[in-house]
Amino acid sequence: MEQAGGSLFSIAILMTAGYMLAKRGWLGERAIDGLKKIITNLTLPLLLLRAFLRLTPDGRNVILALGVFASCAIMGLAGAFLAGIARLPRPETRLLFQGFEAGMLGYALFAGFHTAERLPAFAALDMGQVIYVFTVLMVQMSMRSGGEKGASQYAIFPWRDIAKSKVLWAIGGGIVLSLLMPGFADMLAVRSGFAGAVFDTVGGLTTPLVCLVIGSSLSTGIVFDRDLLRVVAFRAVLGLGLGLVFAYLIVPALGFSEWHSRAAIVLFVLPPPFVIPVYHKGKANFVSSVLTLSTVVSVAFIAVLAIAGVA
Repeated sequence: MEQAGGSLFSIAILMTAGYMLAKRGWLGERAIDGLKKIITNLTLPLLLLRAFLRLTPDGRNVILALGVFASCAIMGLAGAFLAGIARLPRPETRLLFQGFEAGMLGYALFAGFHTAERLPAFAALDMGQVIYVFTVLMVQMSMRSGGEKGASQYAIFPWRDIAKSKVLWAIGGGIVLSLLMPGFADMLAVRSGFAGAVFDTVGGLTTPLVCLVIGSSLSTGIVFDRDLLRVVAFRAVLGLGLGLVFAYLIVPALGFSEWHSRAAIVLFVLPPPFVIPVYHKGKANFVSSVLTLSTVVSVAFIAVLAIAGVA
């Protein structure tokens, strides 16, 4: 609890610093874009590479990934159902119910509270949702509404963006090396002093930089309305329920450790993927507000659960 409390205090300091710097104009939009590029192209890929190098490629992890993949689909169906009965924005509600922002937020928070040594547990849970987001969800976001006369129903699927993603290359590279060259992967991730120093120094910047970015995003404020609150609340409740099912039923049944159970809860209470507004341009203000409020709720919730020893 003492370590979790110290981690929470550190995260709060960095988020507050990001908020104050943005409010005073010292951390502008271009600077934030630069920090995001550093995170997604350098620090986060190194953090992910190390985590997936230490991921044991066995049948249990495949079953776990399939389970998380199926859960993302279930959440999408639930979002579509709720959008219909509660008259929430469509297709935005359905899209916002699918996937989790593990990359820019989940790994940073889990490492912040439990150190990078525990990240392979989180990586095992994240693998299924990463595949889901970059396949099923990306296909949905590539579809056009067809509202414009003469517009094609489908947009071009962003293969080039996906192929150039450093994050996906890090995940794929870590899995391939751990599967084909386990000894070399273990040396890089654990025993190599040189590689370990690089992972610790550069990859370790992910959490502080993410906290600064989150804090700066809060400086613009959130426009609250009933639809926004309902989407965030419905998703949070559904995600927590599925997270508890994984943490206390599926993960123990597969013989994983308690860190996998904690990782399951953290994963399922994370906000929707931040990539959604990049490829879906409809109702931009609503989508942005849902992501911002969901992020605040997730950070607060995970902090409480971490201090309580649950996540």
